Amino acid sequence: PARNVVSWTALISGYTQHGHGEEALKCFRQMQDTGVYPNAITYISILKACGMTRSLEIGEEIDVEVRKQGLFLKNIVLGNSLVAMYAKCGALDKAREVFEHILPKRDVVSWNVLIDGYAQHGFGHEALKLFRQMQDMGVYPDVITFVCILKTCSNLGSLDIGKDIDAEIRKRGLLRKNVVLGTALVDMYSKCGALEKAQEVFDEIPKWDVVSWNALITAYVQNGLVNQALECLRKMEDVGVCPNAVTYICVLKACGIIGSLEIGEDIDAESRRRGLL
Repeated sequence: PARNVVSWTALISGYTQHGHGEEALKCFRQMQDTGVYPNAITYISILKACGMTRSLEIGEEIDVEVRKQGLFLKNIVLGNSLVAMYAKCGALDKAREVFEHILPKRDVVSWNVLIDGYAQHGFGHEALKLFRQMQDMGVYPDVITFVCILKTCSNLGSLDIGKDIDAEIRKRGLLRKNVVLGTALVDMYSKCGALEKAQEVFDEIPKWDVVSWNALITAYVQNGLVNQALECLRKMEDVGVCPNAVTYICVLKACGIIGSLEIGEDIDAESRRRGLL
């Protein structure tokens, strides 16, 4: 009967967290139409929705409002949300501008969202430059930073930098704690053509998931080692990890390369049985 900013924000946040950006934006408009004024938490949720749906125009309107209310410099999470929104919408100059303005309170998340923005839009060298600047300013990278930079190394084929990151990860004991980080290392080494290193890292991951196996299978297929890729599929199934659509795409490509119709037909049957086709 008496919805307030907390009620609206809870619903907006729920839609955003579950990937329903358009619904979140619709709720935001309804909230404003009923005369309920957003707070910082509302803005953080709706900026995420703007990034998700690439709604740059709405994001810019929120940026103006946030600055007008003086919230911009008081709340680092809100500042980081603005950087992330602009980065995801491809407005990297605007993302950089906001990033520069939150200088006094910049944290590792601020750096991560900007680095990831440049990496996602193909500006790998700029992402690496930011990574070095981050370290020069005494901000210590976290797991998310390392994952972003390893992805950048993969795209650029920067094996030497990737090896340096690997050394740092091992020094901090992170490899045995984080499967996402281990998978990013496998992907980096495989895309840089260092398959022995990729296999070595894979063997060190404490708990393999389907993404880890996919990274290794993809590595073997991309480098023409098709039999190894098919052997990985068998091992994956033996340890109880269920293949997904990405696994099957990689293995079907391998079957095509070596003309293995029988294995291809088995995968066809399994993918139909699971309703993946």
